[in-house]
Amino acid sequence: MKVLLIGEYSSLHYNLHLGLKELGVDVTLASSGDYWKNIPREVDLKQPEKLKKLSFPLKLIKALPKLTGYDIVQVIAPNFLMSRPIASSLYFDILKKLNNRIFMCAAGMEYHYVKYALTGRLKYSVFYNKAIQDDPYISNLKELIHNDSFKRLGIKVPNGCDGIIAISNGYHIAYKEAFPEKTHYIPLAIDTRKFKYVSTIKNNPAKINFFLGLMKDRMALKGTDRIQQVLAALKSRYPNDVNLTIVNSVPYTEYINLVNNSHVLCDQLYAYGIGMNGLIAQAKGLIVGGGADEEMYKALGETKNRPIIDLNTSDKDMLQRLEVLLDKKNSLEEWSINSRKFVIDNHDSVKVAKQYLDVWLR
Repeated sequence: MKVLLIGEYSSLHYNLHLGLKELGVDVTLASSGDYWKNIPREVDLKQPEKLKKLSFPLKLIKALPKLTGYDIVQVIAPNFLMSRPIASSLYFDILKKLNNRIFMCAAGMEYHYVKYALTGRLKYSVFYNKAIQDDPYISNLKELIHNDSFKRLGIKVPNGCDGIIAISNGYHIAYKEAFPEKTHYIPLAIDTRKFKYVSTIKNNPAKINFFLGLMKDRMALKGTDRIQQVLAALKSRYPNDVNLTIVNSVPYTEYINLVNNSHVLCDQLYAYGIGMNGLIAQAKGLIVGGGADEEMYKALGETKNRPIIDLNTSDKDMLQRLEVLLDKKNSLEEWSINSRKFVIDNHDSVKVAKQYLDVWLR
């Protein structure tokens, strides 16, 4: 069986393709590298900086022989190549015509998710934080669902797919309403063989090393603006107990190396679970804070090991939950081990790849 994964969000497809390879699947990864992250891929579909309107279609035509003849194609979202909607619609038609079955990941701020979130029925969403509703990115998303070309693409691609795979509870809830028969939930994949346990955390460390990675222009969207303020307050309150490292929009490989020297990584807010960065950190044995409440664990079927610090709360409570780490210095190593175990049990790329194969081959 031949599989093509096209498009990328924070190494989501990269880790899935590693799991599929472990299972002996003939899989090709094609993407832009997700902007500055420059995530590894086999077919480069990065948008050229100059003469973008003309040069990218020519680049895609040249790559077309590597994008045809697959049993399964999975696109990362309706706008899987981050092109203009009318162009993405055409690219989708070409992929569908030149391959067999096509699936879509429900991920990112696409039409059905944004439309559902704005009804107020999700438990967590960036649209529910009143303090950032005037942020240009948020305002633009609210306007986009009324944009005809954005709406048409957001409806066409999931309608034209053989199945939709939601990567978190929030996306599953939003897409399940519109496409109840073909929407499936599968957790994010992490290659626990590639991302080995490297944590240096021991019980009673002199200082706990906190790490936060920022994404330019997406701080309000991810809630990292609030996390940054809380971490700064934690550092100010406990200068002798806390080290703090904050980086902004660094390439993927550099980011991974920086994580290795940390004990605790804070990921994202306004979500039912943590993202790829948080899972990579857990695989390495870091303690992670982010979105992680009862509904996330229930969706995974995890009843015993719940090592993620849930930060979907007020800034005051967020600070208090991080302070707990300072009070439990004598059990940090066990916490770290449980963090990696959580990823192995619930997000290992081979286990997750098997779930994808099960959906693809139904």
